Amino acid sequence: MKRFFAILLSVIVTGCFCSCSLSKILSMGATPTGTDETVVPYHEVKPDQLTYSEGYEPVTSSYSYNALPKEGEKLLYTKILENCYEISSDKTEEMERYPMPLIELDGYSLSEADVRTASKALSDDHPEIFWLTGTIGYYSDEDTTTIRIYSNFSPTEVRTRVNAMRSVANSFYATVPDGLSAFERELMIHDFLIDYVDYDKDIDTINLDNNNPETYTAYGALVNKTSVCEGYVRAFQMLANGLGLDCVGVIGRSQGQMHIWNAVKLDEDWYYVDPTWDDQEESYARHLYCNVNESYLLNDHNISPLFSELSEDEINGVSGEYSASVMNIFVPDCTADELNYYKQKTPHLKDYEAADVKSGMLAAAEKQEDTFVFYVEDGLDYPTVVNDLFIDYPQHFFSCIKAVNNSLNNYSIDESNISYFTHERSRIIAVELHYY
Repeated sequence: MKRFFAILLSVIVTGCFCSCSLSKILSMGATPTGTDETVVPYHEVKPDQLTYSEGYEPVTSSYSYNALPKEGEKLLYTKILENCYEISSDKTEEMERYPMPLIELDGYSLSEADVRTASKALSDDHPEIFWLTGTIGYYSDEDTTTIRIYSNFSPTEVRTRVNAMRSVANSFYATVPDGLSAFERELMIHDFLIDYVDYDKDIDTINLDNNNPETYTAYGALVNKTSVCEGYVRAFQMLANGLGLDCVGVIGRSQGQMHIWNAVKLDEDWYYVDPTWDDQEESYARHLYCNVNESYLLNDHNISPLFSELSEDEINGVSGEYSASVMNIFVPDCTADELNYYKQKTPHLKDYEAADVKSGMLAAAEKQEDTFVFYVEDGLDYPTVVNDLFIDYPQHFFSCIKAVNNSLNNYSIDESNISYFTHERSRIIAVELHYY
């Protein structure tokens, strides 16, 4: 029995931080063979090479591919990957998009949910492929499945955009010295992106058709320097893969809105990192979500379910609150916190002698930095520490200031003008410093 899916279904994710792209499945009618190939020729896009950074072996993500349970889904993923660089120079009349060659899977009868899952897996693994529309022509019967994918851009436009994106990536890679640890490489990517990219505050979360599709992509982040959370995440993943780091995107909710962030593998452990939320003006808040574990993250993020936990109707967007656009294909276990940014990069308060804090604050004062951040060791009771440092006698932090001022020449930290920021979940204290 033949199956026809005459579906024009928009699965839309909107939110203050994330607005994911449109997903549509279109019936291809009763002509599943290649006889409807009226738009020719297809032009192969051959972009310039990425030069990467010497000393690091790039990786290609395959976590979502490996999670696909069906051979037909994996074959479709592979075929889309093979075909997405072959693009017609002419738009189709009905779609106003640039078609790519038909994909015919003989001997495989895939459901609409299978097609959605396979295409989502490919987009998850390949952040460098940003031109696909999310619209898929689809035909299936008991013996075959035929798929048509489309590009938002012509072959020339794709090549131009890919080269521009790769040029930015190559310029970044050129700044990465050899011999860095995985953590150090990841931190360079993190800090580069939050300095380089601006969040797109003009995003229309009601009518997504008003938005530039590039704002959801690595291209938008790296070339236009403007994106929403999806652009940050895809750019982070692309740059991380180029420096030999396994990295994926994880989708869910935060503050009641759809959102997406990264998970990165460092020294055999996975960590969550949210570059969008770390793009803050306050220096002390720019690493609050840099290498955190699930316990930390789930205080204000919710992780969407895996596709394997959803019914086909849910994946297709017919029922439930989740769909192919907002489900996860692969989510790693993130339980470690050893490489949390603040644990690694800020002085630790171990006791009220505060030797590390004094030396760290002296280094900050010698540069006349405005903010000094330190980490409260895990074994200490955080509220008690805050109280003993700043509120109740003997206010140990002011003893630290006196010790630092004794080592400064020509200027001092103003003890009468101290303000501080506490963040118990990250166990940091940030102190605003003024000088006289």
